[in-house]
Amino acid sequence: MNPMLTIEKWGGRYWAVFDGDGLICLAVYKKGALEVKRRLEQIEQRRSREAPSLPTAASPNPDPVPDLSLPA
Repeated sequence: MNPMLTIEKWGGRYWAVFDGDGLICLAVYKKGALEVKRRLEQIEQRRSREAPSLPTAASPNPDPVPDLSLPA
């Protein structure tokens, strides 16, 4: 879950969804802003589950690049 997603009152009438300092959207109703935030968090959770683990500097290269040179 992204702790940077926040909802704030905007201009007395609207609700703003922010990602850190960046404005994502404005909604008329708080319920709509909450739904946008929920869906963005859901997408992020799916991506983190599906993302392949990246090799770290401490781990050996798991998939060496095959030699694709043409024969002489």
